[in-house]
Amino acid sequence: MQKLNKNFTKLSEVEIEEPKKEEIIKGFNKIKKELLEANSGEETNKAIKKFFSYCDNVRSIFILIQIRYTMNTKDEKYSKLRNLLDEIDPEIEKANKEVLEVILSHKYKKDIIAQYGELLFKEYELSKKTFSPEIIEDLVEENKLCSEYVELLSSALIEYKGEKYTLSQMGKFSESKDRKERKEANELKWKFFADNDAKLGQIYDSLVKVRTRIAKKLGYENFVQLGYDRMGRLDWNSKDAAEYREKIFKYIVPISKKIRAAQQARMGYEDGMKYYDLPLFYKSGNANPKGTIKDLIPIAQKMYSEMHKITAKYFNFMVEHGCLDLEARPNKAGGGYMEYIPALQTSFIFSNANGTSGDVETLTHEFGHSLQGFLGAKQVVPEYRAPGYECCEMHSMSMEFLTYPWMENFFGDKTEKFKYFHISEAINFIPYGSIVDDFQTYVYEHPELTHKQRKAYWRKIEKKFLPYKKYDNNEFLEKGGFWMCQHHIYESPFYYLDYTIAQVVALQFYIESIKKWRKTFKKYINLDLLAGTLPFRELLKAADIQNPFDGDNIKVVASKINRILKKYNPIELDK
Repeated sequence: MQKLNKNFTKLSEVEIEEPKKEEIIKGFNKIKKELLEANSGEETNKAIKKFFSYCDNVRSIFILIQIRYTMNTKDEKYSKLRNLLDEIDPEIEKANKEVLEVILSHKYKKDIIAQYGELLFKEYELSKKTFSPEIIEDLVEENKLCSEYVELLSSALIEYKGEKYTLSQMGKFSESKDRKERKEANELKWKFFADNDAKLGQIYDSLVKVRTRIAKKLGYENFVQLGYDRMGRLDWNSKDAAEYREKIFKYIVPISKKIRAAQQARMGYEDGMKYYDLPLFYKSGNANPKGTIKDLIPIAQKMYSEMHKITAKYFNFMVEHGCLDLEARPNKAGGGYMEYIPALQTSFIFSNANGTSGDVETLTHEFGHSLQGFLGAKQVVPEYRAPGYECCEMHSMSMEFLTYPWMENFFGDKTEKFKYFHISEAINFIPYGSIVDDFQTYVYEHPELTHKQRKAYWRKIEKKFLPYKKYDNNEFLEKGGFWMCQHHIYESPFYYLDYTIAQVVALQFYIESIKKWRKTFKKYINLDLLAGTLPFRELLKAADIQNPFDGDNIKVVASKINRILKKYNPIELDK
């Protein structure tokens, strides 16, 4: 199998060979044999370390294929390789799980725990529950359906004012000061989804059915708990999530409603705000950064150089080694993400810049992930390098707020305008994240629902958590079609409430940083370094973070942020 070299110059120059399923499986089987034949704890741990390294290399090749596919979904080589991964990944996972089985029942288990910790066994046991050779064909089908969704959305080219735009590029029109332009652009965007409603519904219905089938074969009642187990959640469940969503409704939704009411008053629309008005936070226009995404990179380099020697080191490394792909373009997959490539010992950032404040938010957000990727890599055990997803998002969302002292470099005299908007949108996001989680839970608890019924349920809970959202006779959205633009619902089931948990924690970091930035940043770095060495609840305790699930913690954060928001004068900022 191809072995990647960490001493690369530019990421784009790293050549990827076609992975051979039989060759990769042979490598896992060789390690399995070494484990079975080990005659001491030392030999066993040596084989396990080799297993970690082998997994790093295989995963890195797969990550690079995925990265290059999302950079251009029409690239013939990587489209072919991505399809190949859809086919071979389940068989490779089977070989990987067979190694885990040997480790879990190994005669030198005590020596393994002494070397690598008991948490590793808990995570392996959970991982074991989520796989069986019986589901391999179902996993292939699930992979292909997710790829079909990505390809459909990345194929969109919307003609507007004589030009053609991707879905990501259309985002710049959503903040236009011209209400007519906002409405036209939004209607064209959602027409794409309406025109593909049946196809999008069919893809999702097939995903729900195949995931339910997988869950049943594995002995689960439905996909809900399997979804949680796939996410590696050891110490919270859907009951905790339901109670947390109600706290969001009780403590966050009222503040969000006030923010939107104030926005409507500023805008002065007698007919009320419509869905296409919401992204324009100020009548005078939102605070957009100075320049294109290419202009923002040197500004970010200066910021991270001043922030800390750690941030300077790793951000500069990414820039110098071509580990950022930030511009939106045709055939590029939507959204943004970070991947850490262990064999190359680097993070990679992917986004779709469109000239709005979201360019800065995404850059700082994804570098929060990237920094944790670099720092967590100090852990030998791959599973310990990053915490669960709910904690991963704490690194990224908190970084957005910890960069506030440097925001003037991006926004100039519009800095306070940006901050009030950003804090407000952090609050407004949390109820939306609750909707996504509620929706997925309901869907997988009721897999027999039709596409029409799923849409109806979405609109029902949307009215509960976002009561101000009016769709102005847009039939597709009024009937509950909005969720079909949310990639996570298709590709990463139950990965979304995590963002709301992390948002509450990020607001804690922000509140603390106002008076004690250096102390707060030190606490943030400590969270990064703890990585995935502890499960969710223990990790928060060790990092001195209040768990959003517990007691009145979310109420306290909401109250403090509400007081901060009251210090701003949005009417003055709107002049």
